[in-house]
Order: sequence, then C-alpha cells, then structure tokens
Amino acid sequence: MIATLSTPRNFTPGETKEEQLKLVKDGLDVIKDLPRYAKEGFQAIDADDFTRFKWYGVYQQKPKEDGYFMLRTRIPGGLLNPIQLREMAALTDDFAHGFADVTTRQTVQLHWLRIEQFPEIFRRLESVGITSSGACGDIARNVVGCPVAGMDPDAILDASAELKAVDAHLTNNPEFSNLPRKYKISISGCRIMCTQPDINCVGVFGLERGQERGYGIKVGGGLSSAPHLAQTLPVFLRPEDVLPMAHFTSVIYRDHGFRDKRARARLKFLMADWGAEKFLAEVERVAGRTFERHTEFHFPENPESDHVGVHAQTQKGFYWVGVCLAGGRLTGQQMRAIADLSEKFGEKGKVGIRGTNKQNLIIVNVPEKGVEELKKGLVAAGLVVEPSNFRKGCVSCTGIEFCNLAVGETKNRMIRMVGELETLCSHYQDQVRIHFSGCPSSCGQHQIADIGFRGATRTVDGVKKECFDMFLGGKTGADARFNVLIQPKVPYEEVHHYIDKVLRAYQAKKSGSETLTRWLGRSSKDDLKSIFAEANGAAN
Repeated sequence: MIATLSTPRNFTPGETKEEQLKLVKDGLDVIKDLPRYAKEGFQAIDADDFTRFKWYGVYQQKPKEDGYFMLRTRIPGGLLNPIQLREMAALTDDFAHGFADVTTRQTVQLHWLRIEQFPEIFRRLESVGITSSGACGDIARNVVGCPVAGMDPDAILDASAELKAVDAHLTNNPEFSNLPRKYKISISGCRIMCTQPDINCVGVFGLERGQERGYGIKVGGGLSSAPHLAQTLPVFLRPEDVLPMAHFTSVIYRDHGFRDKRARARLKFLMADWGAEKFLAEVERVAGRTFERHTEFHFPENPESDHVGVHAQTQKGFYWVGVCLAGGRLTGQQMRAIADLSEKFGEKGKVGIRGTNKQNLIIVNVPEKGVEELKKGLVAAGLVVEPSNFRKGCVSCTGIEFCNLAVGETKNRMIRMVGELETLCSHYQDQVRIHFSGCPSSCGQHQIADIGFRGATRTVDGVKKECFDMFLGGKTGADARFNVLIQPKVPYEEVHHYIDKVLRAYQAKKSGSETLTRWLGRSSKDDLKSIFAEANGAAN
C-alpha cells in the first residue's frame, strides 16, 4: 500500500541559505559523514553540516564553540519497552552527565555529547530499535499520539496502527527529507485530544458519527513567534484513509510550502493563505480521489490532560501508573528504576513505558495486585506518582542552560517553582496549566497555557537581568485561543508570587464551579491587567 503512494518531488527551491544547502546535500545523507567527523574531531566539521546534523536530532549546545551537542531521539507515540529505557539510562550515565529530558514530542533528549561519541551512541540506540532520524530539521518530526492508546476505556478508538503506519512511511523517506521547514504530526483517537491537534501542522483526531468511529483532521497549526490554530478539513476519515491523507498532505506542503523566506516556511502560513477548502481540493487533485465530507465537529471543553495518575485500563484487572516529572527531567538512575520496576510489577511480556507530550512517563499493563508496590518503588527512587496540580500542569523548554536561542532559564526554574507553588499556593487545589518558553520560538508551548511565560531581559543599573513576559488565558479544544500578554518583564525570582496573585484573583471572582481556564477566557485584558495594578504601582 505504501509503495503506491510514492510521488515525485515537484517543489521549487528557495534562495535562502538553508534551501541551498539542502540542494547541495540531503539532510539524511549527513549520517555518512559522522564516522569521519568522529575521527577528525569537532574542528573538522563543515559549517553547513552543523545544520544537516539536525536531521538526526543533533544540535550544538550552548555555547557552540565548546563542542558539545544535544541529541533528540525519535520515539513514535512515545512507546518504549524496559530494554530501550534501560539502554537510554546507560547512555545518559555514560555520556550525558547522568540526566536526560522527556520532551513535548514524547521523546528523550540527551546533553553534553561529543562528536567522537556519536558512532557508539547511534550504534547502541539502533541495537534496541531506537533512531534519531527526523528528530529535528526540515523533515517530518516524531509522530505523537495518546500515551494510553489501546488502553483508555474512554477513547473514541485506538489509533496505534495508523500512527505507526504514518511514522514508518515518513521516517528515512527521501521523498520527504527536504520540506520547507519542520513538520509536526499528531495522530490519536483520544477523546480529550491530549495530542493537541490545534497546534500541530497535521493533527488527526478521533471522530464519532452516529455509531461509526473514524477520524477528523486539522491542518496548519503551529506556535513560535507567529502562532496559528489549525483549521479543520471538512472530511470524515476511515482508518484506511489516514495514511493516504497524511501522505498527500505532506506532498502539498513539500511542493507548495513557502521556501522564499524561512519565517514563512511552516505549513501554517500556506494554510492561512489557502484556507481549508482550497487545501483539501489540492490534496484531492494530487491524490486523484475524494474524501468523504463531514462538517459537524465537537471538541473537548477541557483538553490537555496528560493521563497521569493511576487509572484502570480497558483490559480488565490492569492499570496504568503515571510518573510526573517537573519539566521532564530525570536521571539515568531513575530511568533504570522505572525500567526495572515496570518489569517487576508489570505483566510479563506486555509491560511498557510511554512518554507523554507533557514531559512525563506512564507505565502500562500493571496488574491490580502490583499497583501499590510499584508506586512505593517509584517513590523510593525519588519519583512522584501522586502529583499536585502544579506539577501535573507544568511544561518547560530546554532554556538558556543549553539552548542557543533562549534568553531565560526555564527547566531548573520550573523544577524549583513547583515546590514554591506547592507551599505558597496551598490554598489552590484545582487544575492549572503553567508553561515556560525561553524565547519566542515557543518550544515550551506557552501560548496555550492558562499561565504562560516567555523568556525576556530587563536592564537594571546597566546590568541585564533575566525576567519573563507573563501571558494568561490560552487553551486548545473547544473555543481554542492563544493567551495574551498581561504582565511584561516579571522578575525571575518573583514568578511564583505573580502566579499566586492570578490564582487568588480567580478564587475571588469565579462564578460557582467555573474553571480557571474558563474564567481567564471570559475575563477582559484590562481585568486581568488589574490583578497586578497594585504591585506595579508599588514598583513605580
């Protein structure tokens, strides 16, 4: 089936530096140069190959001249087994200073790597069935899915087969190794749309039509400095339609995406120009077929759950157990503990670990009799299985610690802030989503959070100080919207106090059982600004 979908390249390259270097050598071909660079060392690396390395998830770490790299892996749907996680733990301890990060695309990211180490790292990843191909670069990124697909009793349907088919079709496929820019796909049958189709380039979601269950699709979402919400195509997709739709959507992006300016190269800009009807018409023209029309869509009011906690699975007598990581960070020792404990207390031959797009991990297929002992073992390893709502709702990008673009420290700030909020805001027990991005690139997805922070700087007595711009009121799903800037230049050390002010204002002004998300959404910008008027007046 996949072979019949092959389509010749038909795009016109742009004149940007990035477009030209992709014509000189395909990003996927840089893997052939890695063994030579590993022998000759950092100084031998061609300047353009630093960009091509991204096709394999390899980024220069800050500061670039020090010769360290970070590595993102590709883990479709976040699915790991204990053997894979144990090897990831070994790599973390051997090369990455003993810690790693779970990312918002359900993968694991390592730091402090040297070019000389990559042949062994890639060999060891391959030995357990993990690749980093397509983890970054102008290519289809890791395809994300619901971490409890096939196990969630409330799901519309299990999208595991469709996710695997699309990821397999796009991974290492030279037909799609030169896209205009990064390309993010989510595929899920989750009822609460935990995979955030609103902000993916392509978001396939579960759809009910009477007694029939299939999929809908959103196209053109994305964040960064010019965020766009995805548009819903007016179609109903059966499971067998998902791969063809994903293929031809990718063809349209490859052949018509804007390549003349990097700032407009994402699919979201093409979609904004064309609109859903024109985009669908072009997909059908290239595909030589039509897709069944559908126009009635209902989206969840309160999406964004990460499925953490302890929950009964569809499979009678089995549970999944979530491990909540502040900012996604964990040690090699903790990864090894999760792998060992999952095998000890999980169902033999069926146990698995799932990364989530909120930077957490979930252990699946745990018999009821093993749940409590598993939880005790995880806690003994320094992990949290009964998190506060602050810990459950936090997301953080890499930040200034390693990223060359960031202007603010996010990861360690988030880790400290969770503890500060659990003490300072003990009066608040409801759901809250707090996201940190170190710069406008929005890797921490701050625009869709209840309370979002973007790294900034302010000059005090001639010295630059870290601070954060504070945004309020974002959400996906029904009435999706991006949050708005309410309080600029919040001092780095005062972030938790500003959050406390928002939560206290909500508790004083909410209507009945109104959620924080809904209250923020109906409050005017001026009303939200007034929360900080007294503090601002005192500062002036």
